[in-house]
Amino acid sequence: MALAAVTNFAMADEGVVFREPYTLRLHQDKTHYVEYPVGKVPFVLNGSVFLFKDDYFGIGLDVQNGAVAAVKYLPNPESADVSLRFTQSVKEDGSSTMLLEIVNRTKYTLMMNGVMVTPAGKGPVGTSIIPVQAGLVNFESWPHPIAQLVLTKLAVK
Repeated sequence: MALAAVTNFAMADEGVVFREPYTLRLHQDKTHYVEYPVGKVPFVLNGSVFLFKDDYFGIGLDVQNGAVAAVKYLPNPESADVSLRFTQSVKEDGSSTMLLEIVNRTKYTLMMNGVMVTPAGKGPVGTSIIPVQAGLVNFESWPHPIAQLVLTKLAVK
């Protein structure tokens, strides 16, 4: 399963904060759900941010010489450089939408790439994320369930 390949972490790095294992439940349509076991997955690792439905947390950015040198998980999204909220909404017709809200509290324009795993997919697929201007909020949405979204290559301008 692609989700397991993307989320299987067996390291015990100092400073890495892992989420507690749980079962992710996603709406497929009006009457069907899909479930995935989510194991020991970090919130942030090696500059990448790992998101699952209903995540709401922050990240701190260590910017040095105009580049992101490090990304750190922060449990309090309200006081973080950047807050991330990833949700799924289900419409009356049973269709669902995934929504990523990015609040950028830095003085930089924030850029990143995205990689997602969908229940119907064969593996990780790239997705675009619009740059978020300094001090603004960006909303990204997808018209299908996403089992996991990974934000990579965070950069500032």
